[in-house]
Amino acid sequence: MVGWLVFGSLLGQSQAIVANQPGWVAGGLELNVQQMVWMSNDMTGQGPLKVPKGFPMDPGMMPGMQSANDNRLRVEVNLHNVTRHMQTYAKSDFRVFGPGGQSWPFVDIEGNGPVSATGLQPGYVVTLDLYFDIPIAQSKDLSIEWTRGGATVDFPVDTSGVPTPHHH
Repeated sequence: MVGWLVFGSLLGQSQAIVANQPGWVAGGLELNVQQMVWMSNDMTGQGPLKVPKGFPMDPGMMPGMQSANDNRLRVEVNLHNVTRHMQTYAKSDFRVFGPGGQSWPFVDIEGNGPVSATGLQPGYVVTLDLYFDIPIAQSKDLSIEWTRGGATVDFPVDTSGVPTPHHH
């Protein structure tokens, strides 16, 4: 029981640290990364692990699932309007970059069609789930670029669960 109390205390402290870290700011919006995880297409959903793979999902059984040759990166971010004016944002403002300059746009798994900008009132926060399909062989040494308002912010892909240091 004491072990669970210590674990819960440390987990709470970790989340408090993440919540209190300032995020990256671009064009009046502050971005905080909440979570990054890999989602694999091998019935485990665990991403690139060093364990025997399951079997690929049949695309007919799961429309929108990435191919068996890709891992899907899920990134959850909060955008906070830190200005006194409405700001717009779009999922198309995000791209994953790999070594050699290769890049991948977000994947519209929600089926919303053409990407359009959405307004965010002053002081409000929105949570975005971003998905990127990355070839398995290129799923290392990646970064995410967020471009808006003439500014570009680059932060590393880190699925370790350790909070990423934020920079303004």
